[in-house]
Amino acid sequence: MGAERIRKSSTGLVVLMWVVGCGGVFTGIPDLDSPDGRVFAQRCGACHGKPFGDHGVTHGVPDPRFRTMAEWQKELSKMEGLMREKGLPPLTEPEREAIIRYLTRHAKS
Repeated sequence: MGAERIRKSSTGLVVLMWVVGCGGVFTGIPDLDSPDGRVFAQRCGACHGKPFGDHGVTHGVPDPRFRTMAEWQKELSKMEGLMREKGLPPLTEPEREAIIRYLTRHAKS
């Protein structure tokens, strides 16, 4: 019984560390209440805010501080391709501009 409890505790700790390390859920992402931040949270959270696996954990909206703007440009193009593949509505030009403004303000230097 003691070994089972340790295994469960260890598994929970690993999951928690992974979620925190991925950013988004517990990191205090900046300015999500700004107009551009709301667009970022709404459009990116449509996929990134959904639970995955059987444990119900989400990886949350990505933290813009974890990538440079050059990296975000590539990531945004990649995500737009995935949105097309999944049949999701494409970003409108105003949404894309808002997301780029938000990421530009908060991306890693």
